Amino acid sequence: MDTSSTKALITILAQVGEALCRTIGPHCEVVIHDLSDPEHSIVWINGTVTERKVGGCMTARGLSLVRAGQTSDVYNYTTRTKSGKMVRSSLVFIKDSRQKPLVAVEINFDTTPFVAFRHALETITDPDEAYAFQDAFIDDAPQMLDTMFRRAVELVGKEPASMNKAERMRVVQILDEAGIFELRRSIPTVAGYLGVTRFTIHNYLNEIRGKTGSESS
Repeated sequence: MDTSSTKALITILAQVGEALCRTIGPHCEVVIHDLSDPEHSIVWINGTVTERKVGGCMTARGLSLVRAGQTSDVYNYTTRTKSGKMVRSSLVFIKDSRQKPLVAVEINFDTTPFVAFRHALETITDPDEAYAFQDAFIDDAPQMLDTMFRRAVELVGKEPASMNKAERMRVVQILDEAGIFELRRSIPTVAGYLGVTRFTIHNYLNEIRGKTGSESS
């Protein structure tokens, strides 16, 4: 397929992408990539889910698939943006008659507000179950801390960047109840995850444990 044919294909796909975004709403983003220039592949984008623009490159996953020649379509994989959004994505490769990939269509759906709503609903309908903290069978301490932190964030229902003090304290409380602060370097690690200082985490713990002690006495 020549350059003019590829441009015509991109125009058609952009029309479909526009319709898709208008139908689903602002949580949906469609990105069209011209695979002849993977490092500047974005030729059309509608939406702000991943905060990219025309002239940007494919995702690391997309680049790795193209460079490995593994251009089968990929559906419903989950990713997280640098700003902390939880995103469900699909990547579809459009090929010529010789099965050479020419264009890729990337669909991204921001699930962050829906995850928060789900957890809020769980809290209302069954608070005990909503705050139940599942065990994690992991023998690597840093991985354990990371896994339990992600679970605590999911229970609170907000990403750290948008949390207020009460929500950050709730994360710390969940981790404290799970015994996470018995692990070495857990306080500076959690402080980094939450975007606060170690001193702040110590203050949160003192406040949380003080309240718990007062309530049990």
